[in-house]
Amino acid sequence: MTSLASFLDAVRHRLDRGVASRIGARCLLAAASACLVWAVAWRIFGYAAPRIGYAIAGGIGLLAFVIALMASRRNSTDAAVAADETFGLKDGLLSWLGFRAKGSEGEVYQLHEKMLVARVSSLDPAGVPLVHPKRSYGTGVLLAVIAGGLAFLPHSQAVRDKLAREQMTAERSAEVKKQVEEAVEELIKELGEEERKVLDPAKLRELAKQLAETKDQREAEKQIAKFEQELAKAMQGLEARQDEAVLKLSAEELAKSSLADARQLGKQLDAKDFEKAKQELGEMKPEAKNKMTPEELEQLKKNAAKAKEMAKRMADGARQRNFGKAPKPGDKMDGEQAQMAEGNQQPLQEMLEDIDAEARQLGAKMEQGEFDPDAEAMAMKLGGKMDKLGDRLGQLGARQKAKDKLGKLRAGMGEARQFAQGQSQTLGLGQSMAQSPDAGGKGAGKGSVESRRNERDELKDNNNLAQLKGNPNAEGPSSNSVESAESGTGIAGRAGVDKQREFRRQMESLVRRDDIPEELKLGVREYFERVHETGEAPTE
Repeated sequence: MTSLASFLDAVRHRLDRGVASRIGARCLLAAASACLVWAVAWRIFGYAAPRIGYAIAGGIGLLAFVIALMASRRNSTDAAVAADETFGLKDGLLSWLGFRAKGSEGEVYQLHEKMLVARVSSLDPAGVPLVHPKRSYGTGVLLAVIAGGLAFLPHSQAVRDKLAREQMTAERSAEVKKQVEEAVEELIKELGEEERKVLDPAKLRELAKQLAETKDQREAEKQIAKFEQELAKAMQGLEARQDEAVLKLSAEELAKSSLADARQLGKQLDAKDFEKAKQELGEMKPEAKNKMTPEELEQLKKNAAKAKEMAKRMADGARQRNFGKAPKPGDKMDGEQAQMAEGNQQPLQEMLEDIDAEARQLGAKMEQGEFDPDAEAMAMKLGGKMDKLGDRLGQLGARQKAKDKLGKLRAGMGEARQFAQGQSQTLGLGQSMAQSPDAGGKGAGKGSVESRRNERDELKDNNNLAQLKGNPNAEGPSSNSVESAESGTGIAGRAGVDKQREFRRQMESLVRRDDIPEELKLGVREYFERVHETGEAPTE
């Protein structure tokens, strides 16, 4: 019995080796085929096949081999059938297993077992044939060699160039993000108290965090363009076009005043120097107290007269402003109107009307030469309204400064876009913000405000120049000469400057329109800047 069981165990192990050989060949062929497909799929697009694919295919093939081997292990019945068929035992071993399983005993069964033992003792289990799939092994090895050879091939030149560009874009987008965040933090540090009221630092930081590192150059350019658009929206939200339009008209009326202080205030408003205008307004504010010296009373009369003239001129200018149709409750308001509605802010035109009325009352009271508690109350009330106007000018100044700082950051994003595109090797966003976006020239010089220069241009009369007419019949020394101009074509230097200034005004009027998309505005601005950079600068 023991010899028969040992013989069947030996046959079963041999059968298991055959099964393992067949399963191994199939798993090798499948894994090699998967590796080859993996490698070819990458090579089609010019990439070197990642080694991780080979590791995954090999691991899956090994796991499949172990699972299939455990599921396909042969038992004693399989071994008995194979031995009976191979050695011609006529189902002797299979019958013996059946008798043993039933527990059959008797001389017949014992005689049958003795005959099988005598027969099996001369048999070798190695006589059971094994089928080795040599063709499958050969094919699998060949495919594995081919796939392994493809694994050592490098990327194509086109792919190497692409990966280099992606690496450069990733590094440069990271540098842009870093410098933008640093520039935003520097801008926030420079914000004054009034500027922080109109420009939220938290929103600036959140806007800078939206820039992300990317390997895609188009995505990097898209992020920068979106950042520029958000800056443009923030700048547009800081605009106070209605107030500035009213102050522009008021400045024109103040320029006609006979008082130097009023004209100076008009110049500052025209130049949008609201901080100095606030100081100038404070110097004209009438201040009164219960007991005043003759000198203080005289100063009060002067300031009352100045305030009256100033208020009249500014109110007259404000009355010329046409605000169009009044918004209905369901109409959509722009940024300035929404802020005025949220803050319950008085329209500037009404504020100037109130100051004009208070100044007239105080002026009439002071012209009577009397100073009583009513005059003191009038002066204090007028001073309070002028303080509110000064605060309004301070807010406009803060808006203008915040807008200028955002403009510098936005101008620096043009350099960031060129850096991301690889058109420049370095990015100095902090240096770009440290200077005006329109700064240039070979050296330091004197600047001028074009809005003020228009009234001083030699090409225009502006109704401010006195014309003198000579008497051709009078006697006196004179000198006449004829000068020859150099031959050539062109235009006079100052005329060229005037024409260039006119072109710039046209361009600025276009980019300030609300109905023009931001992308078109950026394109128009860059076009004109490039034209002026390549064109020959006129000489004066």
